[in-house]
Amino acid sequence: MTEELQLTSQATATRETPMALTALFADLVIIAFLPILLKVSEYEISPDATIFNRFWIATVILGLWNGVEFIKGRWSANSTPVKLLPDSTNLLLLLLMGVLSGGQQLLYARSLTQTTVANSEVLHSLTPLFTTLVGWTFLGQKFDGLFSIGIAIAVLGSIALAANDFSIALDKLQGDGLALVSAAFWGGYLMVTEKLRSQFSIRAIATWNCLLITFFTLPFVLAGGEGLFPHSETGWLTLSALGISAIFTTFLITYSLKRLSSGLVATILLLHPAITAMLAWGIFNETLSLLNLLAFVVILFGAYLTTSSKAGVKETEE
Repeated sequence: MTEELQLTSQATATRETPMALTALFADLVIIAFLPILLKVSEYEISPDATIFNRFWIATVILGLWNGVEFIKGRWSANSTPVKLLPDSTNLLLLLLMGVLSGGQQLLYARSLTQTTVANSEVLHSLTPLFTTLVGWTFLGQKFDGLFSIGIAIAVLGSIALAANDFSIALDKLQGDGLALVSAAFWGGYLMVTEKLRSQFSIRAIATWNCLLITFFTLPFVLAGGEGLFPHSETGWLTLSALGISAIFTTFLITYSLKRLSSGLVATILLLHPAITAMLAWGIFNETLSLLNLLAFVVILFGAYLTTSSKAGVKETEE
């Protein structure tokens, strides 16, 4: 009986791992379009206001969804209620997730106003190193040589992608620092979400994440003294698209963390600048250099190595 359960668990893991990878690559495509939407929104309101509006819209949508599911559950005798309310221990983790996620959003937006996109991308390429180092030092996670080599190759490929435009300047040091802290926050968010994944459903995690980011960013927007809402239909449509994308990206990343470690997820997400460049080439006819193509191949190869390692893929349910 035990052997049958083990075989069933292994078969489930084998089937769900490709689905988790597919979810991550779908997330990459959505993320690739975000800079365009953010740029359009920031013609009317500040980056902080854009983030606030994006996540309160996502929170309202998720709240309506949860309300509908609750009503359906009251009328159905066979339904299993989704756990939304945490106990004291999980509440701390949820609050930490909100601080890390909201902080990352604000720091990233601020960093882009004080440093170049290239500098920010290079520093965000270090996220897999943060997740791996913290996991090994404080959480007792073990990584084999193949996993470490894969991360190193992917990080080098990601740095090479932006190295052509990377610059060191005293007037950009503050923005570089914000980008570096943002990268650390992003890695922390992935690790906390990975922990919560075994306690809550994807919908519950997404709801709490969007709600907490909304409350976390509101004081910063009000302190800035700038306009809170857009003044045109285009602005509202853009924010609505950003809100819906926030739900999809949270769902897809959280789903992938069921079978993939936070270090592997962070490594695969390094592909998003390359995918953005390829979409810009296909849609806007922007130039795609040989360096872009080579860096994409290098990052993909690094991600393949980390995926091939047993350290990055979970074989059984936690």
